[in-house]
Amino acid sequence: MSPRTSDCRSRKKAPGPAIRVALLVAGSALAGSFAASAAPAPADDAGWQFSGDFRGGYFASERTARDGTESDEDAFNARLRLAFERSLNETWRFRTRVAGRFSSEQDDLDVYLHSYAPTRGGADFGDITLDEAYFGYQAPDDGLRFKVGRMQTAFAVPGVASKGLDRNDSPNIGVNWTDGVHLDMPVAGGWRGHVIAQYQDAKGSSSVTAAPLDFSDSGSRATLFLGMENKQRVGAITQRMLSLTWMPESLADRGLGDPSRQDYVTVDARIAAEWPMGATGAKFVTGAEVGYALETPLDAVSGTGGNGDTGGLAWQVQASVYDFAPRHNIGLAIGRADAGWLISPDYRPNDSSAEVRYQWQFLPKTSMEARVRERRELEHPAGTRARVDRDLYVRVSHKF
Repeated sequence: MSPRTSDCRSRKKAPGPAIRVALLVAGSALAGSFAASAAPAPADDAGWQFSGDFRGGYFASERTARDGTESDEDAFNARLRLAFERSLNETWRFRTRVAGRFSSEQDDLDVYLHSYAPTRGGADFGDITLDEAYFGYQAPDDGLRFKVGRMQTAFAVPGVASKGLDRNDSPNIGVNWTDGVHLDMPVAGGWRGHVIAQYQDAKGSSSVTAAPLDFSDSGSRATLFLGMENKQRVGAITQRMLSLTWMPESLADRGLGDPSRQDYVTVDARIAAEWPMGATGAKFVTGAEVGYALETPLDAVSGTGGNGDTGGLAWQVQASVYDFAPRHNIGLAIGRADAGWLISPDYRPNDSSAEVRYQWQFLPKTSMEARVRERRELEHPAGTRARVDRDLYVRVSHKF
């Protein structure tokens, strides 16, 4: 589910029933027309290539607040992305993509091109924008890779419920992007080095960033990500990665209203493994990730009820079984993030999370997925109870 409106920088009022129905019908017709007309184009390096994907379904959630108040919401939500790509020569290409988020609960449509997202979770429902527009370079023999412009950057633990603690643009039906430069270079022994320099607008980030991260200070214009990744298989091990994120003068450790700003620095490590299960083609995939923020805000700023600094630890563990029946997959993801871990699109600060996800690949380019999840607050002021959120969705994804 996307972050609730309380996490947004702006809000949209609820629409009338007629608008909701019209939006759903229009969105379904639009997705259907694109899918029907998207026959594979002949390979032509000199021309434009078209591709895209549609993901949508029914989403529902319920919340028990700190004071015991119960609330719930549900909607039909969707994301549509249309990409255009052109090879310039054997090593250079240009790619751009239009992305939109839609909901039966949205108020209107907003088409824009900003360097910042309108909410802390990314694009809002009813938003249409470019989430890719970059020049890419690929050296021969899987050598140096380079992108400059607007792009997607994502590093996640593999699994049916693939998730990440730090950089993981556009999960689920989200729309995020990275404006900047991504250098991906071979090092040695199957290791590749990643250097990502991301521009941060004074009005906010285009990535998921929780309060009290703030980019109004002139010294916070650039975020730096450094990573070392190895996907060369060693026994059962299929992935190893270490990374560091540096956001200079971006942490309002004493609150957004206080002028104090600190560098926000995190370190992260992940590992994944895979084993075959019998002779039927089934396989077991598992992975773990742990991160730590070196500087965190005060408990008073995060509302945890404590009287010191918030914790900076975050972790997750995933386990999945692929093809337990032909084209049927199931996975479990468990994790938690202290109130000082502020950069995950998949784990909220000061929350524990547990989910089960099922996937059915019933056509080569089309799948159905269902999820049930519970998220529970870790710390809360004395005299209150832990906030609990439970949600589910059933959605369909199609690539064309």
